[in-house]
Amino acid sequence: MKKSVLLLCTLALLTSSCTTSKNSLASMMNLLNAKWALQSLAGQSNLGELFSNKLPFLQFDTAAKRVSGNNGCNNLSGPLTIEDGNKISFSQLAATKMACPGNGENAFMDALNKVTNFKLDGGVLTLLSQGQELMKLTKANP
Repeated sequence: MKKSVLLLCTLALLTSSCTTSKNSLASMMNLLNAKWALQSLAGQSNLGELFSNKLPFLQFDTAAKRVSGNNGCNNLSGPLTIEDGNKISFSQLAATKMACPGNGENAFMDALNKVTNFKLDGGVLTLLSQGQELMKLTKANP
């Protein structure tokens, strides 16, 4: 009898933790559905030197598993993968090909290609590579 109760408790605990994980991921995905404006790139917050035209932004559509935005000069879009453990990746991003002054566009795209996970803290989205911060973005007004 004690073994049966212990087994049932263990199963209940495992089931609830799986549900919590799914709810947590769903909640995070819901929070990501917004426009996010770049605030820092590789620790640099004085972005005017990198981006003379406008600041980059990302727009997430987690239901469609897509990301779009602008890299400071060119529009970008592509598939989005989000998994448990706050794992995120952008693969096969396509961008328009207008000529742009400066090096910010390349630095932004290179950083996006290295992203492995993310952290959400209030209205701040931090994109990371193996735990190291690549960029911070803040939720933009619609």
